[in-house]
Amino acid sequence: MPTKKEKILRACRAGGTSLPIESLINYIRTGEVSLQELKTAGLNETKVSALELSLEKEEDNLWQNAIQQGTYEAFRKYIADSQLGSHTVEALGKISQFDDIKWIEAQNVLSEESLTEYLESFPNGTHVDECRDLLADLPWLATKRKNTIEAYTLYMQQNPGRHDAEARAAIHDIKDDNDWANASILGSTSAFRGYINRYPNGKHAVEAQTRLNSGAAGEFLLDALRGDPNAYGAAYIKQQVENHVITKHDLEDIFGSDKTRAIIDFETADDLTNENGPEELQPNSTEVYFWGTPGSGKTCALGTIISTAKRNGILEVKPSSGRHYLNQLSNLFVSDGICKLPGSTPLFNIPEMIIHLSEKGNQRKQHRLTLVDLAGELFNSVYFSENNLPLDTTQQQQVVDKAMSYLKDRRNNKIHFFIVEYGAHNKTWDGLNMTNYLDTMVQFLKTNKVFSKSTVGVYVLVTKCDKMNCRVEDRPRVANEYVKQELHSFWNTLEETCRLARVKDLKTLSFSIGDVFAQNLCVYDGVDTNKVIEKLITKTPTIGGMFDWLMQ
Repeated sequence: MPTKKEKILRACRAGGTSLPIESLINYIRTGEVSLQELKTAGLNETKVSALELSLEKEEDNLWQNAIQQGTYEAFRKYIADSQLGSHTVEALGKISQFDDIKWIEAQNVLSEESLTEYLESFPNGTHVDECRDLLADLPWLATKRKNTIEAYTLYMQQNPGRHDAEARAAIHDIKDDNDWANASILGSTSAFRGYINRYPNGKHAVEAQTRLNSGAAGEFLLDALRGDPNAYGAAYIKQQVENHVITKHDLEDIFGSDKTRAIIDFETADDLTNENGPEELQPNSTEVYFWGTPGSGKTCALGTIISTAKRNGILEVKPSSGRHYLNQLSNLFVSDGICKLPGSTPLFNIPEMIIHLSEKGNQRKQHRLTLVDLAGELFNSVYFSENNLPLDTTQQQQVVDKAMSYLKDRRNNKIHFFIVEYGAHNKTWDGLNMTNYLDTMVQFLKTNKVFSKSTVGVYVLVTKCDKMNCRVEDRPRVANEYVKQELHSFWNTLEETCRLARVKDLKTLSFSIGDVFAQNLCVYDGVDTNKVIEKLITKTPTIGGMFDWLMQ
C-alpha cells in the first residue's frame, strides 16, 4: 500500500491539478514532503510559483518575529520552523552570541549553580565540555580564585596529586611578587640584588637588573642633592623617581616628608602672561623698576613682594595695562607652607602695574607706586646693541626703546632694583654670564644718563641668600661683599653713576623668599620681603601728603 508521501508525489506527476495550494503548504510544514521533491515529481509551474511566494512570505514573518523578540528561544524557533532557511546562518550566529554571553556569566560567578544553569540553557552549547570539566573540579577553581599561599597549600593536602605542579608554580609566583614588592619599597641596591639571587629568572628579574644598573646614576643624583638641594629641578627629580633611578625614601632622607611630597606632586607652573605697557606711564606715581638678567629670580622677587603685601592686607591693585599680570603675581605666595615658583614671563613685554601700599595700622596713609618689570631680554638686547652686534628681531630694539621712553620721562620719581642671584656670577646664557650683562647694562645707563634727580633709590637685591653658608644675621654683610668682590666692575660703575646723578640712597640688600629647594619649590619666608616693602613705603610719599620724604 503506497504511503501518503508517495500518493502526493504521484499526484504531482499528473501536474498536481487536484492538489490545493493550502494542502501542499501544510504537507511541507509537517515535513511530509519538501518543495524540492514536489518540483522533481513534476508539480506544474503555476503551483510551484504560488508555493514559493507563500513560503517566502512565511519565511519573512518568521525572521521578523525572531528579530523582534531577540531571544535565544526565538532564534531556535526560527531554525526549527523555517522551510527555506534564508537566515539560518544569521540565526546560528545570534545563538552563538547568547551561548558565549551565558558562558561568561557562568565563569564570572563560577559556582555549581551558575555552571549547571549554563548546561540547562545550552545543552548543546559550544562550551559544554569545558563547563562539565569545571563542574568536576570546583575545589581547584575556588583555590585559584583565592590565590593565596595558604589556599594552594591546603588544596594540595586535601587533593594530593591533582594540580600539584600548578599549585607549586602559583605559590612560587606569589612569593616572587611579594619579594619584589618588598625590594621595591626598600629601593636599595642590596634589596634588588637579593631579589635577583632568589629569583634569577623571576617575573621582575629584568626590572631588578635595570634598577641595579641605574643605581650609579641614582647615587650621583642623590650626592648632588645632598650637596645642593637646588642642584636639579623638581620635574627632573620627580621623573627619576618615576623611572626608578631613585626612590621616594631616598628623597625623604634628604628633604624630609613634606618637601618630598611636594616634589612627587609637582606639576610644571603655567607661564605668566602680561600685556605690554602704554606709550607713557601714568603720572603722580613713584615708578619702581625691577632689572634682572635671565634666571636671576626677578619674577620671584617681584611676585613675593606683591604677594606679601596682599597677605599683609596693605595692597590695593589699581587699573593699569599690567593688572592681569599683577593679579597673577599676587597669588604666588599667599599661603603658608610650600609654594611653587612661577613659570616664565613674556620676553618682550614691559607691563605697567599700579598699586597702592598702605602703612601698617593706617589704611588712610597710602603710597602710589608703578611697578615696572623689565624682562631679562632687555639685557640681551642692550648687550647686542652696545657691542655693535645685529639684533635678532625688531622686537629687541622695540623693548629697548620702550624702556628708555619710560626711564627718560622725568615726571615721576624712580626707584631701581637690580636683581642678582647669589653665586651665579659665572652662570651663562648663550655664552654670556651675569657679569657680562650687568657690566654692559650699567655702562649703558651711565652713558644715557638714566639716573637723575628724580631717582630716589638704587638697590642691588641679592637673591637666593638662603644659599649662603652663614648665619641669617650675617647675610647683609656677605651679600655686600659678594657684590663688591664678584661683581666689582658693575658695582663700581653703579656707584659712579649714582654719584654723578646725585642719587643719595645706593645699597646692597640681602634677599630670600624662603627655603628654596628643587629649584621650583619654596618654603615661604616673608622676613626679607617685608623689609623691601618697608623700603618702598619710606621712599614714596603718601597720596596727597607732604613731600618731606624727599629729604630721607
